[in-house]
Amino acid sequence: MHRKILFIAVPLILSNLTVPLLTFVDTAMIGHLGNVSYLGGITAGATLFTLIYGNFIFLRMGTTGLSAQAFGARENNELSNVFSRSIFLGLLIGLLIIVFRDAIFTLFMPVLSLSGNVGESSANYMSIRIFSAPAVLMNFGIIGCLIGIQKTKVVLIITFLVNGLNVILDYVFVVFYKMDVSGVALGTLISEWVACIFGLIVFAMIFKRFNMRLFDIKLFSKEEFLKLFNLNFDIFIRTFCLVATHIWLINRSSNLGDLVLAANGILLNFVYISAFFVDGFAFTTESLVGEAKGAKDGTMFKRYVINSTIWCVVSGMFCVIFFGVFGAKLIALLTDIVAVKEVSNEYLLWVILLPVISAFSYQLDGIFTGVTRTRDMRNGAIISFFVFIISTIIFIPIFANHGLWLAYILFILVRAITLALRFPALQREIILFK
Repeated sequence: MHRKILFIAVPLILSNLTVPLLTFVDTAMIGHLGNVSYLGGITAGATLFTLIYGNFIFLRMGTTGLSAQAFGARENNELSNVFSRSIFLGLLIGLLIIVFRDAIFTLFMPVLSLSGNVGESSANYMSIRIFSAPAVLMNFGIIGCLIGIQKTKVVLIITFLVNGLNVILDYVFVVFYKMDVSGVALGTLISEWVACIFGLIVFAMIFKRFNMRLFDIKLFSKEEFLKLFNLNFDIFIRTFCLVATHIWLINRSSNLGDLVLAANGILLNFVYISAFFVDGFAFTTESLVGEAKGAKDGTMFKRYVINSTIWCVVSGMFCVIFFGVFGAKLIALLTDIVAVKEVSNEYLLWVILLPVISAFSYQLDGIFTGVTRTRDMRNGAIISFFVFIISTIIFIPIFANHGLWLAYILFILVRAITLALRFPALQREIILFK
């Protein structure tokens, strides 16, 4: 059991770690140019894309749950339909984002509350990177389906490709061609399209090997699309609340000054690294419990939940120790601006404590995603979001940036509590399978 969990999880952990490393490298490249507005612009721009793309993470999460259940039930035709629907929706939504990009920027830029120079850098970054929207959203479906069918080594190859290429292009555009923020955005744009094309080629090979049809009579079934819409709408609301939380965090950081915004941007890299590390086991849980549900095996479900939870918590503890020992050194890698380093170190303790708390939240998310109990996830996220907003209103006037990070810790904690309260009902439902 533990061997199977690690067999699936280790490639996902390595793959996931390369995702925040993309932002980590972007930040490091800009952080050593000595311009705080560049650093703030990258932070704000990347956060806005997290909002835009993050709202459509259902293309990954929904696909993982449905493909895992089809995989467990050994229904190849349904598996191909799940993949094709996700790719179609990703392409369509991505093209719409490009068409309506001006309206999107006009709507969300004021929310970030950026100063003049930071706002200019952020707008420059976003105006370039927006053209990778179809690639990013199609890649959500590709990755989701690969996780669902437990082909996590392929996920690792794809993410290593995109992020390795991004590092090279960042260095070329920023260091050699002196393109600063534009160079970072262009490198990311090219890398995301290369990853998407490679992923589509991989799935074409999988379809050919297993004689799976790309188009099936049920592909555009009204009932199936309605089922997918209901599932994805819940995940959409859930994700909107999570991403809106980070947008509000950036907004409050900006109100505390450009220096605090830059420092919190540095610290958010720690949050993302720990999240993607711990999520390696949470993603594994999605695949395994989805397989158990598809196979209608309640005993398998219990074993997968218990053992994957152990590994998820252990990974959170590892992040706590790692950040505690190397946190200051990582900050120094990200920037050589003395003032930013000092402020980042002042608030470092918050992100050191975070991983062990968030491990339970991510693991429960994985369980509920795998069995497609998305309504509970939606409700928990809504409650957590409002707790965060109220907490910032109360704590920031008293504790300033410490109050902001305290509110964020409470947000993560409430996410875990709301899902934990719903878990017994879910377990009773699954355990009835014989």
